Amino acid sequence: MRAIPLVATLLGGGCGGQQAMLQTAPLLFSGAPAQTATTKAGLLSIDIRWSWSPPVVGYDASEMTITDQTGAAVTGLALTIVPWMPAHGHSASVAPTVSETSPGVYVAAPLDFYMSGSWQLLTTITGSIDDTAQPSVEIP
Repeated sequence: MRAIPLVATLLGGGCGGQQAMLQTAPLLFSGAPAQTATTKAGLLSIDIRWSWSPPVVGYDASEMTITDQTGAAVTGLALTIVPWMPAHGHSASVAPTVSETSPGVYVAAPLDFYMSGSWQLLTTITGSIDDTAQPSVEIP
């Protein structure tokens, strides 16, 4: 397990004017992946773990283990992730930072799921392989 510090903050919620205390995500990732996504071109597989399991309204984080078609870790990639709520046509106001914490393992934090519903992580991958992915998560 890995731990990375993250600061909690108080933000006004988006649609509906809700306010929520955004708790610090523990940034500990263990167990089996919550889901596995394949990139659009089918070149990469992404195993996704969440710091809150299951994810909740507030700040979360994800750990993405990226492997190629042979199962080898893919290192040195740059990931840009935009949390996107397709039903409402908006993203979160906080852009997550993505860091490679070990070979082929990338942590994105904070993921600002400021309201319940279906969210996508619009993911652009650049480096030795350029591709995209759209893993999704349901926030209760």
